[in-house]
Amino acid sequence: MRRSLLLVPVLLALLVSVAACDKKKAEAPGTPGGGSPEDATRASLELIRDGKFDMFWRHALPPADFANLHADWPRRNEAEAPMDPADRAKFEAGVKRLTEPDAEKKLFADVRPTLLRFDRDYKDQMPLIAGVGQSMALTAIDQAKDLTVPQKRQLREAVNIVAPWTQTVAWGDQGHAREAIGILVDTARKAGLSTPDALHTMNFEQSMATWSTGWLGFKRLLAVYGLSVDKSFDSVSIDTLENNGGSAHVKITYTLLDKPIQTDATLVLLDGRWYDSDLLQRVRDDHARLAQPAPATSAPAPAATAATPGKPPGAPVAAARAR
Repeated sequence: MRRSLLLVPVLLALLVSVAACDKKKAEAPGTPGGGSPEDATRASLELIRDGKFDMFWRHALPPADFANLHADWPRRNEAEAPMDPADRAKFEAGVKRLTEPDAEKKLFADVRPTLLRFDRDYKDQMPLIAGVGQSMALTAIDQAKDLTVPQKRQLREAVNIVAPWTQTVAWGDQGHAREAIGILVDTARKAGLSTPDALHTMNFEQSMATWSTGWLGFKRLLAVYGLSVDKSFDSVSIDTLENNGGSAHVKITYTLLDKPIQTDATLVLLDGRWYDSDLLQRVRDDHARLAQPAPATSAPAPAATAATPGKPPGAPVAAARAR
């Protein structure tokens, strides 16, 4: 009898373990949407944090919209304006410098005089430099036409937090510079880019892998100077402010350099799963734009968008309901 009682906690632990495994299978990374507004938002942020952009898009969009995004990708690249010859030459020269043998040593030798000159001539001017940069960044945010009001508000708060931080960083520190150069070189080599054309000929999977390489390198670079992006992601808390059954409004709170920032998002319920309304609307608008036949060609238009039944391509999704 006593032995049977001792088995109870073991069996309970096994049941909890199995249940956890089943939950992970049901909500594997990249599963479209979330079972609740909070779950959908949290999963998106975690996938971005980890640089899993392929999985992020699979999670952030309903399956049909993701299929459209995937199919549209080559057309998105084609729509990019060709690079100016001078900019192309600079790009290729920069990549070559970052990826050639002994790039770390050569780059550090080149930058070392600049570091010494910074400490001698510009270190005391950092408050002025930071102030000018802060003003320029805030102006650019205000003038941005592709940002929502919450996004602008969030970026303004971030700039106002980061600007004072830049005045405290030892930008002339040679140890930090050497480490940062190593990260830049490692990231460039992993990206495997030699010409700007490579960016426009990538398929969706290749683009997501390149984005991931760049993002993870960027996070490592900021960490060298004391700004942990992962710490901000890990501090996130999500609260649902309103849920009417078809759409929900959530508040997202996190810290940047230990200072709180709040933003919000609207999610919609489609086929029992929750998705970010602004992101979904943007993807559908882009698909509708790319689906329009080019004026100089008679090629057939791509398949129609996967908008909610009864809505035209690019129609607002904020009022969508479960079907």
